[in-house]
Amino acid sequence: MTTHRLPPRRYTGVRGWMRENLFKTPVSSAATVIVGVLAAWALVGLFGWVINEGNWERLWVNLKLFGVFRYPVELLWRPLVALGLILFAFGVSSHSGEGTSKILRGAFYQFLSAVVFLTVVSVIAQWQVTPYYIVATVLGLAGFLIGRFLPAVAERAGLVWIVSLLAVPVLLYGIPGTHGAMEVVPIREWGGFMLTLVLTTGIVPSFPIGVALALGRRSKLPAIKYVCIGFIELIRGAPLIVWLFVANLMVPLLFNVGPDVVPSLGKAYIALTLFSSAYMAENVRGGLQGVPTGQSEAARALGLSGWQTTRLIVLPQAIRSVIPAIVGQAIGLFKDTSLVFILNLHDFFNVHNIVAQQPESIQVTGGIRLELTLFLAITYFFFAYRMSVASRHLERLMGVGER
Repeated sequence: MTTHRLPPRRYTGVRGWMRENLFKTPVSSAATVIVGVLAAWALVGLFGWVINEGNWERLWVNLKLFGVFRYPVELLWRPLVALGLILFAFGVSSHSGEGTSKILRGAFYQFLSAVVFLTVVSVIAQWQVTPYYIVATVLGLAGFLIGRFLPAVAERAGLVWIVSLLAVPVLLYGIPGTHGAMEVVPIREWGGFMLTLVLTTGIVPSFPIGVALALGRRSKLPAIKYVCIGFIELIRGAPLIVWLFVANLMVPLLFNVGPDVVPSLGKAYIALTLFSSAYMAENVRGGLQGVPTGQSEAARALGLSGWQTTRLIVLPQAIRSVIPAIVGQAIGLFKDTSLVFILNLHDFFNVHNIVAQQPESIQVTGGIRLELTLFLAITYFFFAYRMSVASRHLERLMGVGER
């Protein structure tokens, strides 16, 4: 007579994951309990402070300052329509059919959720701009639906991005010589998170400059090679804050113009772009060195020229291997924009100093620094984490580290 055996224990689902990852051994279980208790204690204290003790009124009334600084209220529709155009391009791209469409779709969902949240907030804080937030949301949804049901448009997502990105600076700055809806908004009125995003786009021109510097550093022509090496080492030899000072003083001299002719935003953008390009060059050079020389030799044996070998064989492999470093650099640049106060620019980080020093804020018992800092931390984390998630998806898509 045979005895019945008990069915095997299940190790799947949440319970199985916890058993495998959190309570596999006595040491692991003890560490999980200790860390869990400390985390719960910290979160309870934080939420208690946020709800019972935090003073959020000053943050609430200064949301426009954090968003667009002193951009005229009657022209706020322009940055919000620009935001809608970016969402529109994201929505169209999320159905482009390429491998990156899934990544763009994830980013679209999160950014659209953020805009919807701001729409709800605007109803309470400043209802006058609510219709423009709704327009931005509708543009994003329209792009998503167009990409979904009109594949011919989705296949031309690159063209949609070009048109959208060309329209954004026109909307933000205006058209010189006009009045009314498209009148020029001086750059000194720009600031807040809008300025932070504008400066972060410096990573885009820094990429081709960095690639050119990396290739130039490996050039067999001494004049090109040593100029590239000198530029990279010079820029990397001093902190960003120094180059912001230099840009403030040297750019007018280089262009032989008065100190006020070149706007502070232009000086900061040039400094950030060149600083980022030097580090980009070193990242790309690391990727180039990681490509086996046999790849180049095989390409040359097949009859490809030196430039074709670099463009078609070596450079794609090199850039693919340094994607994590490039995204990390983009996140770093996003946070380094907080140094542009040197040029008297009021980015998202610097606005919190302005708000904290307002007479009404000083009258609050204990000040409001902690509330503002928590708000800054959450906002920076959201965008930095979103970029990090997109980077991980892109790495998996391209098989970085797998072959």
